[in-house]
Amino acid sequence: MQILSVTLKNFKIHQDSHFEFQPGTNAICGENGAGKTSILEAIAWALFTYQGDYAKEDLIHNGGGSAQVTVAFISSRDGRTYEVQRCTQRGYTLYDPQLGVRLPYTRIQDEVAPWLRQHLGLSPNTDLASLFARTLGVPQGTFTTDFLLTAENRKRVFDAILKVDDYKNAYRQMNSLRRFAEGRIETLKAEINGYEDALAQWEDLKTTQAALAAEIASDEHTLKTLRETLEHLEQQQQRLQVQAQQLEQLRTQQQTLSADIEGKQALITRLNQDLTHAREAQIICIHTEPDYQAYQAAEILLKRLSEQQQARQQLESQRRSLEASQRQAQARLMRLKLQLEGFTEAEANLEKLKPLMAHQEELETEIQRYQQQQQEFQRLRLDHNRLQERIAEGKRRERDNEKILQQLEEKAQITANIPQMERQRDRLQLQLSHVDAARQFEVELKRILQESHEQQDRHQVQAAAALSALAALREQAPILSLEDVKRLEAAIESGLSLNADILKALQGIVADLTPQTHKPSLSKQLRQLQQQLDQRYRDRAELDQRPALEEQQQRISIKIQDLSAQMQKIAHQLSDEASTLTQLQAAQKTLTTLSNPKGQAQLIEQSLAAKSAVTAEYEQTLAGQQNWEQKLAACARALEAFAHLEVQTQHQEALRQQHQEGYARYLQHQQLAQRAEQIQTDLASAAATLSPLQSQLEQTRQEYERQSAAFDPNQLQHIEHNHQTTRTQFDRLSGSLPQQKARLQEIQRQLAKLDEIAQKRQAAEGRLKQCERIRRFINFARKAYKEAGPRIIEQYVQAISREADGIFRELLNRPNVALNWSPTYEILVQEGPHHRRFLNLSGGEQMCAALAVRLALLKVLADIDIAFFDEPTTNMDRARRESLAEAIAQIRSFSQIFVISHDDTFEKATENLVVVTRAS
Repeated sequence: MQILSVTLKNFKIHQDSHFEFQPGTNAICGENGAGKTSILEAIAWALFTYQGDYAKEDLIHNGGGSAQVTVAFISSRDGRTYEVQRCTQRGYTLYDPQLGVRLPYTRIQDEVAPWLRQHLGLSPNTDLASLFARTLGVPQGTFTTDFLLTAENRKRVFDAILKVDDYKNAYRQMNSLRRFAEGRIETLKAEINGYEDALAQWEDLKTTQAALAAEIASDEHTLKTLRETLEHLEQQQQRLQVQAQQLEQLRTQQQTLSADIEGKQALITRLNQDLTHAREAQIICIHTEPDYQAYQAAEILLKRLSEQQQARQQLESQRRSLEASQRQAQARLMRLKLQLEGFTEAEANLEKLKPLMAHQEELETEIQRYQQQQQEFQRLRLDHNRLQERIAEGKRRERDNEKILQQLEEKAQITANIPQMERQRDRLQLQLSHVDAARQFEVELKRILQESHEQQDRHQVQAAAALSALAALREQAPILSLEDVKRLEAAIESGLSLNADILKALQGIVADLTPQTHKPSLSKQLRQLQQQLDQRYRDRAELDQRPALEEQQQRISIKIQDLSAQMQKIAHQLSDEASTLTQLQAAQKTLTTLSNPKGQAQLIEQSLAAKSAVTAEYEQTLAGQQNWEQKLAACARALEAFAHLEVQTQHQEALRQQHQEGYARYLQHQQLAQRAEQIQTDLASAAATLSPLQSQLEQTRQEYERQSAAFDPNQLQHIEHNHQTTRTQFDRLSGSLPQQKARLQEIQRQLAKLDEIAQKRQAAEGRLKQCERIRRFINFARKAYKEAGPRIIEQYVQAISREADGIFRELLNRPNVALNWSPTYEILVQEGPHHRRFLNLSGGEQMCAALAVRLALLKVLADIDIAFFDEPTTNMDRARRESLAEAIAQIRSFSQIFVISHDDTFEKATENLVVVTRAS
């Protein structure tokens, strides 16, 4: 990476300062208190988030509201230029000046610090503040101090730089992983113990399952034997029960025959009595039979007359119904006739609408086409507006770029005098550096001028006296020619004039030296000139944007031309919009005047759809009207037959009343008289069946006695007892067997669950083995971290020692010396066969050795090629200072080195000189 510039606003002593840096060694020089160290502190605060022991208020310039630092640098990641700005109020602002955009990172830990590590070329876990405090920016006066400490104190300092504690911390932090693994192992062991407890009854259940299965098999075999025994007993029981039933049937048959004989005898007696009564009833019926027949004839006629009355009532009801239906049919017929007339009118209207419908379809098609054109015009208008906006935006950007280019052109003219201003600044700096000598020269000139004035006065007196003597001599000695006297006078006057000119020139030099030796005035001029130069530098940096802006301006111009051509094309297409809108409005107006003939026709067609049904219904109703008239005529003719129905009914009711008493006596004795013959027959039949019943009773008694002798009731009782006992045992086994099977299923279910638990135990044992392997790996890793720390530090020390050795020879420019940095962090220098410790080195050698080790630390640990040194020549004599300055300037391992010096040591050793002056 490379730091290009830093701008300070209200930062500590700097109110508004800008400093630019170059590759190589940048010497920051100036008097004490000018703010040289503040420059490095500002870079550390912005790029490395390092604030030191300062509070936020300590960073703000007296009277300022906030402090702000802006650092421009070239990224190690992509080689592009970025600006990092940090403010005590607003925080961080990251800016990409090449793209002209602000990067969306503001949170220091989550966004800014990772971004800085990437572009500074540091590893992701680097602590920026610690890196600067311990390695990059060693505090003033402590450059060699750490190497002069005792071994124990050196170890504490450089262990922190080499991050030795990181391995110890990793060893300690992995202890929690070890405890977690052990806790996990204990959890799994407890889980396995739980599974073992749950599986404790597994073998007992298996034994119980086997015993219960054997018992079920035995019971099933016994049940089969009992079933066979039951079948045999049931056969015997059924045979004996058949014999018992036969005996019972014979006994019942005897009882039935005895009861039948007794009943027959009682029946014969009763039938004799009934026969006597029946003969008497026959005599009564013979006397009352004429009344019975006359009454019955009247009853039959009345029944017929009643049926005729019902028929007449039905005919009258039918006639009323027919009359009502006829009236409804007439009304329906009239309504249907009106509908048919309306259908005829609708058909005529439909024929009239057909031309209008065709016209409507043409108008609708035309309107749809116009509407599509209008939609296309709307889309074109939107495109036209968007193009106008884009052209306006392009022209605005073009004007903005033109303004910027004009400004850059003005700045290019302004920056043309930068070399002249730099020469003027160098001259002022040179004057400031020689102001004491100039003051001494001014004093000497004034003294010489004073003496010259005194000598001039004496010389004038002497010249006047010489001229007077020469005039007197010419008068006394006429041998002297006039020309000789005039030449002598001219020589004397010329000497006086020359002396006056020299004095005048000396007075001019003294007058010129007076402002040149006024240090505040010179400092003010230098500060003003430096501010102007800083502004010129910023203007010159902005000039780098001109090619990109000119290219962008050309692209914008081409784009505007393309957009203008598109807009003209769209405007040409939009020229037909007004005529299309007029045509659309005219078509819509014409369509409105038509009053939607298609809709009217649709309504008419919907109404005409019912014409066939209405016609059929009309014809059907018309035919039904004649049918109703025929039915009414037939009904009227049928009613004429019932004209004398009431007279006939009254006559028959009188006859029925006359013969009612004889009819009643006949009915009273009719049934008994009719039964006389039947009773006579029943009596003969009963007398004829009595003798066979008595014979059958005797035969049944003999059969009962024969079968009773062959039947043993005790045997039947014994067999029933055995059957009941066997049945009880069978039922007991049949009832207990499902329970045993259910219990067996439950045991099998429990065994299945235990099988699952056994599988879980096996899985837990597998996880336990895995956790034990993980624990062994963690213990191995902890041991590796514990043992790797010293080894890695040893490798670090060796690498740093090799790097420092090369830098040390480069600093001293002596190839016959070697530097070794021991594992105890002690610096040893070998020259020939002899070794010297750091304590025994000269001051310059100590500074070079310490510088070499610190630079090597940067190269090996941070992989960063910049370094900062604050007053590295402190407490050195001039020769050693110049030697170290030349050595640092010769370092080529770092792309950029910043050195702060309060004297002019580095002014001679480097061309990249940054002079910091105290604010007035």
